[in-house]
Amino acid sequence: MKDNFMYDLGLINGKVYQDGKFADLDIYIKDHIIAEIVSPGKNPPCEKIVSCTNMLILPGFIDPHVHINLDLGEFKSADDYESASKAAAFGGITTFIDFLEPINSVNEFEAVLKKKQKEAKESYVDFAFHTTVGNYNDDVDKLIKISRENGIPSIKLFTTYSESNRKISYSKLREFLEHSSKSDTLILVHAENDEMILNAAVEDTVADYESSRPAIAEIEEVKKIAKIAEELKGQLYIVHITCGSSIEHLEEEYKELLGKNIFIESCPQYFHLTKELYENENGNLYLIAPPLRSIEEQKKLKVNISSIHTIGTDHCPFTKEEKTRYEEASKIPKGLGSLEFSFSLMYHLFGNEIIDKFSLNPAKIHNLYPKKGIIQVGSDADFVIFDPVKVLYIDSGNSRTDYSPYENMVTKGIVESTILRGEFLVKKRKLVGEKRGKFINRK
Repeated sequence: MKDNFMYDLGLINGKVYQDGKFADLDIYIKDHIIAEIVSPGKNPPCEKIVSCTNMLILPGFIDPHVHINLDLGEFKSADDYESASKAAAFGGITTFIDFLEPINSVNEFEAVLKKKQKEAKESYVDFAFHTTVGNYNDDVDKLIKISRENGIPSIKLFTTYSESNRKISYSKLREFLEHSSKSDTLILVHAENDEMILNAAVEDTVADYESSRPAIAEIEEVKKIAKIAEELKGQLYIVHITCGSSIEHLEEEYKELLGKNIFIESCPQYFHLTKELYENENGNLYLIAPPLRSIEEQKKLKVNISSIHTIGTDHCPFTKEEKTRYEEASKIPKGLGSLEFSFSLMYHLFGNEIIDKFSLNPAKIHNLYPKKGIIQVGSDADFVIFDPVKVLYIDSGNSRTDYSPYENMVTKGIVESTILRGEFLVKKRKLVGEKRGKFINRK
């Protein structure tokens, strides 16, 4: 080591998470990168030392599914990049992936990318994007190419929302999946059967909302697109799975493809909330798409947690006033805020088993690895200092919405501090960092 050499930051006395287990190790950071991981007691020269006694040191979390500044016309989601990334930092999330607005032709791509790039300048945490298409009728290969050239190797499609011209045709879905393996591009699919939803003969009320987008609409669509992915050897990532039955089918029919060609994402709301909430007086506050499901489907989700690769939040909050402006379910903006409490909620249920679903798995699946998602020399110095014993009393949080769907819940385990590229964003539950999030090119 050169004379006068000094590390920038040392994290000592903590339990460091590596390769699925914990070890007593000290971490030293230089120039925003993990520079050395050593046994305790070596004490190399370091400008600043932080003791993490009784704490777990985890890789910075990655949320692969957020909606920020989502514009629905009459409604706009409550969080911009400043507020969403602040909430993320309090939840240990150091990188999140947002969605470009849906496009139907290649020539729309540049405008939606520039718009999102401008918004994201206010972010506290690092960010990336997914390209999104609606009823796309243009050249698939050309869009994949321009998307990848701009650091976005993932494209999201919808198999529903024909009423807003967002539903992809099955011929185009097949094209995207066929091109995906050739170009190493991940195809994200919102899987609900549009015809079943359009033909659901139920009243337009909150109490009947789940029946208007029934579980079977997801289960059948998951079966359909998984079969197409198998046939075409496509790279398929199914977003926000709500039903344990969907996962059971994938396990039975496509076990060898899971984790290789087919990836499953779910969200904390489907593990903690159920459709019975829609019968309550404040049921409006819990409207999301896809809906909350039955207790039985939730139990199946929990039993099959090992088959779920990533946990995203689908973060898209609105205010109480917006959620209660209308009685008709179809007019109420769909979405909840989960960024700040996602990991604590899931750790409370599953303990250490959940860690890789917030770090290593999304990093590998979404082309962020080995820069993100792992504690090893050469990776970004992104960390969560987590107290596994301390109790978190959930409040409305740091989002710009005025409520949390998890308010008054209590979880065991709390994010004490969050470090982004070697600098504290949150320290001992206080925001101390600046807005220094940057775009992560994933090509």
